[in-house]
Amino acid sequence: MNDPLFVEAPFEVQKPQDNIRIDRFLALRLTRYSRARVQALIRESRVFSHGRLAKASSRVRAGETVIIRYPRKIEPECPIKSLTVLYEDEDLIAVNKPAGLLSHPSGKSVKNTATEVLKRQFPNIKLRPAHRLDRETSGVLLLAKSSEIARILCETFSAHQVQKEYHAAIVGRFPWKTRTVEVPIGRENGAIYSRQTTGKGRWAKTEFESLFSADDYSLVAARPKTGRLHQIRVHLAYLGYPIAGDKLYINDGKAYLKAVEKTITESDLKELGAKRQMLHAFKLSFRHPRTGLPLQIRADWPEDFKISPAAVKAYSFLK
Repeated sequence: MNDPLFVEAPFEVQKPQDNIRIDRFLALRLTRYSRARVQALIRESRVFSHGRLAKASSRVRAGETVIIRYPRKIEPECPIKSLTVLYEDEDLIAVNKPAGLLSHPSGKSVKNTATEVLKRQFPNIKLRPAHRLDRETSGVLLLAKSSEIARILCETFSAHQVQKEYHAAIVGRFPWKTRTVEVPIGRENGAIYSRQTTGKGRWAKTEFESLFSADDYSLVAARPKTGRLHQIRVHLAYLGYPIAGDKLYINDGKAYLKAVEKTITESDLKELGAKRQMLHAFKLSFRHPRTGLPLQIRADWPEDFKISPAAVKAYSFLK
């Protein structure tokens, strides 16, 4: 397992995932991988469970760690040396994840992830992410300091007992003060595996509130009441006001494919309205997994959200 030609990506199994097939477990965690792709990894003898090679039909158990071995690639050192701590106690750490940084290792990136930065920042603590943020989404990322607290948090998120508030810069003038969207979301099953669509799949609900509107863009607060993949992004695109810089949900995802192929241009980014997906995890509110007391954690806007004096003024009312 210490072969220098490989790197290992660990995935800890939480209680709600107990006893599901290992190929389904990994397909749920690796959102850019189809179940067939996961099964191919297993056939290639790259997936381990309980220290042994896994089979696609193997069942995962709560508390175990599933490991995928990826061929080692030359990866540049992460330029980020530490993350801003928003909250810490004996059970939890919450940090402000910058845009452009993965939450946890993937097949192509191990060093340039929040968990790896935190491993160096807190070398004596094994931190377990309680949830994830997309690479281009900034904001509050919550981690547990023990497997027991991680399990409780996982159950809390799964039961929708965590109130989330995101802020998004969107394309166009948002015409509503408030708007609730209740539209199901499921995989589009097109050329881009991770792209979602509305009108099929599982029920999803998001509440939106206008924070500031201009002719070219608006700032909205989004409060998802369910936890579907890309939920806020999909619901805003459904309304006709996609998130600025969202390569996946503007113009049928053409910019996303260009970004994957590393052929995206400055002209493409200008057409998208921003260089990155302008979504920020502003606030998490929940009950502490040990004390039961209410806890609220906020992450200040990054500089790219302060896109005009009027936007900064609007933000001042949120603080």
